[in-house]
Amino acid sequence: MPVMHSMYREPGNVTIDVRTCTNCGQCAGICPAEILTMEEGCVRIHGNATFGCIACGHCMMVCPTGSVMVTGRGISPEDMVPLPPPGQRATADALADLMQSRRSVRRFSDREVSLDLLERIVAMAASGPMGIPPWDVGCVTVRGRKNVQELAAEIITGYEDFLKIFRPWLLAMLRPLMRRATYEKFRFFIRPLAEMYVESHRAGRDVLFWDAPAVMIFHYSPYTDAFDAAIASTYAMLAAESLGLGSTMIGGAAPMLQRNKALCKRLGMPPGNTPAIALILGHPAANFQRAVRRRFARVDTIC
Repeated sequence: MPVMHSMYREPGNVTIDVRTCTNCGQCAGICPAEILTMEEGCVRIHGNATFGCIACGHCMMVCPTGSVMVTGRGISPEDMVPLPPPGQRATADALADLMQSRRSVRRFSDREVSLDLLERIVAMAASGPMGIPPWDVGCVTVRGRKNVQELAAEIITGYEDFLKIFRPWLLAMLRPLMRRATYEKFRFFIRPLAEMYVESHRAGRDVLFWDAPAVMIFHYSPYTDAFDAAIASTYAMLAAESLGLGSTMIGGAAPMLQRNKALCKRLGMPPGNTPAIALILGHPAANFQRAVRRRFARVDTIC
């Protein structure tokens, strides 16, 4: 995967074919960076915007004559694809049903997940928007139970080292230097979680990746943040559900991956990228008969 930082240093480049442009103004009306404006009935390109062209491609997408072209920051006219007709798009009810049906699956059948399915999930997830382009998020797919278990073992080793350092007496000594919420998080969640991972692994049980036949690890560069990687993982989770696979987001892998630069390198992550979230995938071992109604903890509406 190429290092993306150079894309953030360069603006996108917009050109307009004046021979076919009708000056309808749709490109100028949608441009979020105000690179394109209408002046005296004609579209004008300005280079003095705060951030320059961010290469969102919206102007290319709305142009009825295909006269606008954007290059740079990882985009080009060749990236334009036909928009699916309305009849082929998910309705609100279909999307709601998909989201309602999706469960956190931690028990998988013996079937392996085909490479074709995994590649389709990645392609579907990558098609969704993730912050300001270029979307500097990467994905590592580990396929096959043997490979997944080898990865889990290395992560568990990291937790063993963590437990050797953050012993209860050390946490007690650090208590005056830590915020209450941080201390309680370490004492009552992170350390017990690490102990559970290690003890279960020693007993021959995998409660990190749950014996999943595949795992996807989403990572991000210093030029974006963890939110984009989490968004990508969410898209992949819903894509997996639509293809009949079960999945669960695993937050416990990333902290130890972040500490193991050599492992990240072996997984193919560019230097400087940060693992954010893992998604385990597989064919579910159980068939759910009912769904559960979910709610936000709180919803406030201001009118």
